[in-house]
Amino acid sequence: MDWSPQIVVGAEDDSSVATSVTALKTFNIGFPDHKATVQVIGFSASAFVKSWCTEGGHKMIQHLPSTKRSQLHYEITKRTRLPVALIAGTTVFYDDVSNYSTTKLFGADTLPQWNLTDNIINLASVEKTLIFVAKPVQVIAKIEEILKFVSAPIAKESKNSQKWGAQSIVMDGKIYHQTSGIFNMLYQYDSSLMTDFSSKTASKYETVFGGCNIASTMTKLEETGHDTSDYMPFVTAAMNDNWEKVKGYRKVFVDSIS
Repeated sequence: MDWSPQIVVGAEDDSSVATSVTALKTFNIGFPDHKATVQVIGFSASAFVKSWCTEGGHKMIQHLPSTKRSQLHYEITKRTRLPVALIAGTTVFYDDVSNYSTTKLFGADTLPQWNLTDNIINLASVEKTLIFVAKPVQVIAKIEEILKFVSAPIAKESKNSQKWGAQSIVMDGKIYHQTSGIFNMLYQYDSSLMTDFSSKTASKYETVFGGCNIASTMTKLEETGHDTSDYMPFVTAAMNDNWEKVKGYRKVFVDSIS
């Protein structure tokens, strides 16, 4: 399929810039002969992105720091009829993924349920590093179908976004947390609407979890009893553009939460 790549970059601080733009550094591997649109949240990574776009003939769109990635995913999907690839800035490409194809509304990888504590549980969710939206028109139509009895349509997406923001419920003394985003809404509503990546597709890219906000991510991991020494070598490798040493980060992270 002929994908239109959309990269979302959002470094929370200057120390996270290097790990928030790995998708740009390895873009030509994952999408050779493609031009990307880079959606930049905040201003920490703006200088790097602007230089990269100018040099490679890509397009840059700037957003305020308050902009949410789930909001951009919705807006991008709503405004196109063509297949679009939603790419996190923290993606590292090892092989060409541009020939990916699916007959479902979208294709992505998934994260397993994660027990943050004995009483706080993150439900299984769509992993946001790379999402191929094969049928954006049908995605928006399905979202509208799901929400049609909730309230009348609201023009401003910033108001509508709370409907697919992160949700939490208390049941049997435990807190269950659902990650934000329209693709998580679709996945929880009907998982048959998506294609889960095969191991072959998943092996073509990596992700630097927490690469947009290294300090706060490591703090959260430590607070939930995780040993951050398992992750820091991968973060350091990404900072130094040592892509071979970044390999395996996703598996280490997923294994630790399974």
